[in-house]
Amino acid sequence: MTYQIDELLNTAPCGFLSFIDDGTIVIANATLLELLGHEPDGLRGRKIESILPIASRIFYQTHFFPLLKLHGKAEEIYFSLRPRQGSDIPMLVNAVRREKAGSFVNNCIFIPIRQRIQYEDEILQAKKVAETAIRAQKQAEIALRQQYERAILLREISQRIYQFLDLSKIFEIASHEIRELIHADRVGIFKFSPNAHHNDGEFVAESVLKGFDSHLATKIHDHCFGKQYASYYRQGRIQAVDDIDNAGLTECYRGFLAQLQIRANLVVPLLNGGDDLWGLLYIHQCSAPRHWQEIEIDLIKQIANQLAIAIQKADIFQKLQKELAERQQAETRLTESNQQLAFSNEELACATRLLEKLVNIDGLTQIANRRCFDDRLEQEWARLYREQEPLSLLLFDVDYFKRYNDSYGHQLGDECLTKLAQAAQQVVWRPADLVARYGGEEFVIILPNTDQQGAMAVAERIHLAIKALGIPHQTSDVSDVVTISLGIAVLIPSPELSPAILIAQADQALYCAKKQGRNQSVIYPPPYQLGYGGDIVSPSTKE
Repeated sequence: MTYQIDELLNTAPCGFLSFIDDGTIVIANATLLELLGHEPDGLRGRKIESILPIASRIFYQTHFFPLLKLHGKAEEIYFSLRPRQGSDIPMLVNAVRREKAGSFVNNCIFIPIRQRIQYEDEILQAKKVAETAIRAQKQAEIALRQQYERAILLREISQRIYQFLDLSKIFEIASHEIRELIHADRVGIFKFSPNAHHNDGEFVAESVLKGFDSHLATKIHDHCFGKQYASYYRQGRIQAVDDIDNAGLTECYRGFLAQLQIRANLVVPLLNGGDDLWGLLYIHQCSAPRHWQEIEIDLIKQIANQLAIAIQKADIFQKLQKELAERQQAETRLTESNQQLAFSNEELACATRLLEKLVNIDGLTQIANRRCFDDRLEQEWARLYREQEPLSLLLFDVDYFKRYNDSYGHQLGDECLTKLAQAAQQVVWRPADLVARYGGEEFVIILPNTDQQGAMAVAERIHLAIKALGIPHQTSDVSDVVTISLGIAVLIPSPELSPAILIAQADQALYCAKKQGRNQSVIYPPPYQLGYGGDIVSPSTKE
């Protein structure tokens, strides 16, 4: 893609630069090129890291670019740029992220905050200006260092959070790290009690400076909160109170905070997906009022987002663990319902895969179950509707299976069904085909991109494979071994049709196969319907 810059932007008094997500510079205006000592187009195609000193490069990789991708913009960020010759140039950067032709372009405006000072030619006023510039530079360096340190600490906190699935451990780490970082008197996690309408809860984690009360495990009832404040926090509100006595709080809420020794309060909601207010991340200044800086609020908000993710992961993990334990207890009795497991992320993935298998596999025959069949049929119907290709469905059951069970017993009946399922599975070869247990002694086969002729061929293979098993069935009226009756339906999906119609047609064809004497296959519509000279596949007539 070709990127062009208009003349007005090219000659603007501030530097302008655009880069794509891999860091490649695609545009740099003449002002920036001249400032850095480059020829026209001298930066095009180079990586943005190539003009950044190491501190700015680290800050770009760990803070600036991730924030730009997350929020779509970055405002008032301090950077330094490295010219071809001379000292690094501190910059004030404003950036915005735009989508162009399917890809993202990051546009940055650079405004120098320090100019080379020529002491020999400066008069007294220039000296004062220079001193001001030096102070600004030091402030910028301090701010940059603080931003960098907080970005590094945010990354460390996030990494530590992801090392654990135990929420109490996560909260303990986060509370301590936050308090140490921003020099607060008390930091903790408050969890609302279920079904209490956000009026009741307790402090479940806390880090407090020596000399101030700890409220860990303290249960709180505040009828004011649920009625007046909970709805705002559900919408993501952040409350920053510099001084509880001068913040316009209700007397009810101000008295509650004073009871907890709080002089200044920063509260960020912890949402468990959507607007489910799980709890609060709170930072208290107990010794004196405190002005909460925007950079502190932004950092705490980011940490709260990480904690919310940890809460959601723990909640999902607990639900999966419970469902898996119940399923395993019913089938194998190998686990206990209240067992506490400390899975790693890799173990959680294994548990999820096992659960998916249990959900989609029939416990007796070890082939796909009805749920798996329903999902696959919907998927193939949608796909073949787009492609306008045929979809075939085979539905079969065991001839006189009730007699078989009565004569040979249910254990042999189960073994018979398992053998039939595996025999059918072995002659249905394509990866997209699916053999599933439909229910009882009924089985169903999905054959995508298959016409009547192909469906008939598969049906014939199934008949032959089952006959080859030679399972004795002395009470059958059609054979001395186990046989099946099979119905075939073929449709090209269209808006006026549905998967249910395809199933109904296969079921009607199966009914016709039974009606006509069993041990055969019938293609829908059955031959006795008006205007049809359709095909009947009968293994008994082919022998």
